[in-house]
Amino acid sequence: MMNAFPLPLLTEKDPRDSAEGGLDPLGLYSISDALGVKLVPGVRERQSHPRFLTSMAVSLAVCEGLEDVMASDGVSTPRLVFEWYLVEGMIRAAGSREEVVGIPGSQKARNAKDAAVPLSARRYLKTPGVFGFHGIYRLLARSLGIEQGERLGEAGFELLRAWEREQGLQGFASLGGSGPGAKMRRLLREAVEDGLSTAATARSRTWPEWSFFQRHLNIHRVGPLEARFIAERLQGDVTGHRGELLQFLVSKAGWRLWSKHPDERTLHTAMLRQAGAELTPLMEAISAYEDFARLCQDAFDDILVELTRTSTKTSLHALAALPSVILASQRVPELFPEVMAKLEPFDQSPRFVESFASLAERDFAVEWVKCLTAHHRRVQRSKLPDGKNAWFECFDDGSLIIRPLYRREEGGKHDGSYVHAYRAASLAMFARDLHLTPT
Repeated sequence: MMNAFPLPLLTEKDPRDSAEGGLDPLGLYSISDALGVKLVPGVRERQSHPRFLTSMAVSLAVCEGLEDVMASDGVSTPRLVFEWYLVEGMIRAAGSREEVVGIPGSQKARNAKDAAVPLSARRYLKTPGVFGFHGIYRLLARSLGIEQGERLGEAGFELLRAWEREQGLQGFASLGGSGPGAKMRRLLREAVEDGLSTAATARSRTWPEWSFFQRHLNIHRVGPLEARFIAERLQGDVTGHRGELLQFLVSKAGWRLWSKHPDERTLHTAMLRQAGAELTPLMEAISAYEDFARLCQDAFDDILVELTRTSTKTSLHALAALPSVILASQRVPELFPEVMAKLEPFDQSPRFVESFASLAERDFAVEWVKCLTAHHRRVQRSKLPDGKNAWFECFDDGSLIIRPLYRREEGGKHDGSYVHAYRAASLAMFARDLHLTPT
């Protein structure tokens, strides 16, 4: 499926104060994320709809001059208050549930609407700075120059001008302007100011402007001028390879390949045939690191399945007999020097050695699986703020028993695919929304 996001391995959401840690059990993600940032700066795995960049530009314009103001709850910013209005407005004006798919916080807004209460910090996302649309798209907005120093950047102003022209909202982009856009900006500003006073959305369900958000900022209906501007900014990457990757993805060959088989290793392998001198070593580093990650992850996943199957104390010798463990115990030490060398130009080699040197020792499979399980326990103990529990209990004789929360019925993929995402799925959804895909 094109909209699948191969995020870090997870179980269920970890409460902030929980001792459980269901994310990234081998600590493989941080290096892949650093490589992804170098490859596609600003783009994150959770991003899917580039029109949120326009919503951010609108938010920055509406909240201009309020940057140092805080809501009466002491925690909510003007931009968060605007976000509440946008998400609630999308829910109130949506003609169907499909129209709000992909909008962060939409279920929270629906719950508030059904309960006939205003949206507020208590009823919204617990960490909106990470999971709200401002949090998800902030890095990209800064990378494109839409936001600059917490204010509207030059590119943001240009985006607003294209949007207002296309939406018939002349006067919105310029403070103190005239026209229907200027009036709408004043109405939104007043709503945000009242929301800051009440620390919640401060408009009744009959407020006519709720429809503004669906009519003019619907994430599925980017106008041609607006789409062209965002696409040009995305393709004009000068610090990474976002433009190069996007251009290949939307070429006839690239799009045909992705549409048929949305797999990043396959896409990168095809792109390597025409990649430039700067991109080639980065893609080779990603490929080598993912070879390493796949071996480790498959072995770990198969260990979880075997521990689930036995449901009792299982010896390291029994786990060392698993084919994926045998393969990893042989291949990981062989790969280690190659991966280390390929990561060196991207400043990831020291982190790689520090994190995974214990897995590079050439030894019998039983010793390697002992190192892998010890590595997992170290990774869990190092997680902030106070460490997390390992996924299994370890006994004095070295045997293991899986903890119920982490029982697993499905083992490793064993298909050579990447363990981590390198933003192609996000770029593919951007391409679709921005009308860049080949006809």
